[in-house]
Amino acid sequence: MDYPLGIEASVKKIFAGVLVGAIKEDNPQFQQIALSTKINYNRFVSMFPSNIFQDEYAIFYSILVDKHIKLFTVDQLRSIVANNRDLILDSPYINIAALTRLQNGNQLTDDDKIEAIQATMVETFVDLSNRYVSEDEFNSAALIFIDWFRNQYMLETTQHMALIMSDSGYTEKKHGKRTVTYKGTQDCKKYYSERVNVLNEISDTDRIKTTVLDMDWYTKQKLEEDRPDEQALLTIGLKKVDDVVGELRRTNLIGILGPPKGGKTRFTNFLVQRALSLGLNVCVWPLEGTSEEWISMQIASYIARKYGVFLNSKDILRRRFETEQEKTLVRAAKLEMVMDKSYGRLSFIESTAYVEDFIEILDNHFENKNPFDVIVIDSLVNILSKTGRNKVDRISSAYMLLKSYISTGIKRPALAIVPAQLKQETVDFLRAHPNETIDVTSGGESAETIRSPDEVLGLFSSKEERAAGYMKIYSVASRHSENFSDFQVRTSLKCCHFYDE
Repeated sequence: MDYPLGIEASVKKIFAGVLVGAIKEDNPQFQQIALSTKINYNRFVSMFPSNIFQDEYAIFYSILVDKHIKLFTVDQLRSIVANNRDLILDSPYINIAALTRLQNGNQLTDDDKIEAIQATMVETFVDLSNRYVSEDEFNSAALIFIDWFRNQYMLETTQHMALIMSDSGYTEKKHGKRTVTYKGTQDCKKYYSERVNVLNEISDTDRIKTTVLDMDWYTKQKLEEDRPDEQALLTIGLKKVDDVVGELRRTNLIGILGPPKGGKTRFTNFLVQRALSLGLNVCVWPLEGTSEEWISMQIASYIARKYGVFLNSKDILRRRFETEQEKTLVRAAKLEMVMDKSYGRLSFIESTAYVEDFIEILDNHFENKNPFDVIVIDSLVNILSKTGRNKVDRISSAYMLLKSYISTGIKRPALAIVPAQLKQETVDFLRAHPNETIDVTSGGESAETIRSPDEVLGLFSSKEERAAGYMKIYSVASRHSENFSDFQVRTSLKCCHFYDE
């Protein structure tokens, strides 16, 4: 389907919001472009789970999403096109028929076609990389395009269905040089179902994901074999955990159990800093504490990770510095956390959470403030109810609702981290028996603190151990891996920094 002029302008704006590799250093909007691209990319991936674009924009989509290459140069773009020439020439998304003849009337060779595609893409790439598109402009352009695409796609679907019901049938080009001919009533139903699935993927209200192990699935699997797993986000960062648990993935719910004031929030801040350093967007809903306390912990954790200087987050919160150098370092860290285009966006929700509508608040925040990869709720056991539900009931419902939301309720699945307190009898037992472990019988105020998470880590240490810079990590429960043995890690709790011996 060809783009009308107004829709093509929207498509250009969409890709101008996510392409940045050919930006010129003397561009007066250099910083604005770099920062907005970081946010627009996550929104782009969530709004367009399938490649519904055509020609050069379909190739850009494949590079950004399918190949998971967020940043590339003009030379790298030329190489990508050349190295994937067969896929491009056979792609159902590329209108090769538009490149049939040279000006002298001779037939184009495959080399001529690839050269023409490269030239068009480079020109478009340089142009779009140097355009500034705000988050609001990107959202508007995406919604305009999706609305137009849905109408055109359904109109095209009905036209093809008429052909399917005719004597000749309808033949459609697929991936991998394959073609499929649809003919008759059963094929018409199948074709309609396939097309509606594409529309459902880009719909806020009708989003349904289905997987069928057929040749289309197999072809996509072959293409993805050498690509990084884009569902994997980060590791814990402690070798004895990572060797067993591996990478934390989208749709995972991670529980952090520990005693009151025992380091749960500071360990969670350590994980948040790891996520941000990898360019992942993080949203924190602090039901205990304030955003100012969290921000000071993040600044301290950032400085510890990047500069190896261990400042106390409480001093940062109170703006009490022993030296002018400390004050300068904190100021520099704040600027870097905002301006570094490779660093994720951190945002906060500050309100009481009610089990009846907290998912709606999360979704609104994702859509309008920060398309997060990681959501932290500290602590979900503090959730309330507008309808008088008892504590165990609302906690259990909240855990199950959150797990469902990060898996299927959000446009792009996310990772959730949820700290929770250990039962007091478990705390008392560990204090009396320091060599014992934390297992699935421990838990918190609801069985869902153990049952819902994919991984549950336990933290415990005595006052003397914390003073000496040690914390014990326990494998409480795991849905996807074996349990690791209990072990001690080094920690500087004042700056939320944890590290192996």
